[in-house]
Amino acid sequence: MRSLIAVSAVLSSAAAPAATLAELASKVEASGWISASYIHSFIDEDLANTRATDIESDSFQLNQAVINLGTPIDQGFGAFVSIMLGEDADRLVNTSYGEGAGDKFGLPEAYITYAEGLWLFRAGRFGTLAGYEVVSDAANPLLSRSLQFPAAEPYYHTGVRATYAVSEAMTVHLGLNNSAFGGFADDTNEQKTVEAGVSFALSDTLTLGIFDYYGVENDIGAVNYFDVVAQLKASDALSFALNLDMYSDDFVDITGLAGYATYNFSDTWAATLRLETLDRDFDEGADVTINAATLALSYTPAQGFRLLLEARVDDADEDIFLDDATTGDMTQTQPTIGIKAIYSFGL
Repeated sequence: MRSLIAVSAVLSSAAAPAATLAELASKVEASGWISASYIHSFIDEDLANTRATDIESDSFQLNQAVINLGTPIDQGFGAFVSIMLGEDADRLVNTSYGEGAGDKFGLPEAYITYAEGLWLFRAGRFGTLAGYEVVSDAANPLLSRSLQFPAAEPYYHTGVRATYAVSEAMTVHLGLNNSAFGGFADDTNEQKTVEAGVSFALSDTLTLGIFDYYGVENDIGAVNYFDVVAQLKASDALSFALNLDMYSDDFVDITGLAGYATYNFSDTWAATLRLETLDRDFDEGADVTINAATLALSYTPAQGFRLLLEARVDDADEDIFLDDATTGDMTQTQPTIGIKAIYSFGL
């Protein structure tokens, strides 16, 4: 995960000596993954009310084809660039640029880093600190994302971030970014988003992260994302996580809570249970509460290859899910099953 500068230099220096090109190339690390899925919904195919990804039912999907290039650093300058193809490039990457044109190509991250002592600085486009779950299919524990992932968390930020390791047990983060809403790359006003957070390693088995993003947007006023993630490793086989998200603007307040339990039966098989609830409290209009239960089985028969089998039920207190596209009938419950294959390389 690390290099735009080195790659640009290679591409633009056709006349450079072979030794120089080889030296540049030797500093670049490459990694990536490919993921594809198939989802079946037991009602109609519109899953967009609660899903960030894997929205289409009964259709094979290329979710992510990702290439990462970067220069690892201890001290001094480095860089990182990530390129993504697939459905998630449209739904997660390009929407975070404030665009929704259906383009299946995106640039999730591209930033320069500088490390000096206990400080690490980052400038460009980079992933959010908020949330337990992540955009990367290679790192996410389940096939689908949580309710709060699309509703109460940004995905990326464009700006600058400073990280300081106060001690082995405490790290602080401070940044200044563009749009708070959605972490959009473009800003529609002069106000910037303030990013602040602290990470604790409370013990060898317990970690805690608290993060907040605050900004002002032209159309929706003050925007605030507040996020807490706690993780506990109970044993070599069993681990737990808890993620609280609170989002607010001038029109809606959203609160989401998700709990995770993962048990590793062996090096090959693991299971993750996610239980969650999300409340949408609108200043005008009907409030909505959605609960969801998800069980995912992970099968890793070979290094780099993982198969996820998932069953999920979303249940709302209002009819928000499309049950019949022909009649327009809606329902409160949306059960789905799915399978996702992920192959990672160079990680």
